[in-house]
Amino acid sequence: MCLYCVVGEILVAQSENIHRATYEYAWYTIDPKGAKNLLLIMLRSNKPLYITAGKTFPITMATLCNLLKTSAGYISVLLANQDKVINS
Repeated sequence: MCLYCVVGEILVAQSENIHRATYEYAWYTIDPKGAKNLLLIMLRSNKPLYITAGKTFPITMATLCNLLKTSAGYISVLLANQDKVINS
């Protein structure tokens, strides 16, 4: 899961870099057809690319952190309940 999240985070960062690079490019120095293609690239890269899980949520480092926090919470509850059962 960690590897998928790292790759997903890299994909998002590179996608944002494409948008920034096209925005900062000197479009006025190229021919009109190239400027039009640059505009299309900017429009497409406006929304970053994500690797998704079941088309519901993006797989990024934030997702991994949430997954680890939730897992730690479940383990804590299970360990607390196990102590209650053993002491009863």
